[in-house]
Amino acid sequence: MHQHTVSSSRRQYQPAIAAGLAVLALVSSSCYRARYQPAQAPKQMAATVVEGSFTVNARTYTPFKIVVSREMTHARIEGSFTASGANNDIEVMLLDNTHFLNWQNRHTFTAAYESGRVTAGHIRASLPLPGTYYVVFSNRFSLLSRKTVVADVSLHFNSAM
Repeated sequence: MHQHTVSSSRRQYQPAIAAGLAVLALVSSSCYRARYQPAQAPKQMAATVVEGSFTVNARTYTPFKIVVSREMTHARIEGSFTASGANNDIEVMLLDNTHFLNWQNRHTFTAAYESGRVTAGHIRASLPLPGTYYVVFSNRFSLLSRKTVVADVSLHFNSAM
């Protein structure tokens, strides 16, 4: 009789042990899948900063604002521009927010890109940190002549989303 009791108690625990092992296997499988899923490649994205023609009057400038968020990696500006009118020249700069404020107030600044006074050019510059940047087309040097600019500038970046 004693043997019968041991045997029946084993049968009572067997379903519980089997259920526990099934749960353990399921949890282990889920943890393995969650931990070892291959990473998705970031998507390469582009956004237009400026495309087409616009006028920059004498002694003025035209800024185009760019915001780089934390989700954007390997951000960079790429594009080209040409100027016409009077001496067919324009100055183009890429400035972060702080240096743009300094430049506006004619204080010392550092540009991530600076064309100098040119008729045409290509811009390619990295934007390594999140923040606000400006591509500035300046005609502040011209006393009387407005300039027509044709530009095609884009922001390129990787996004994990």
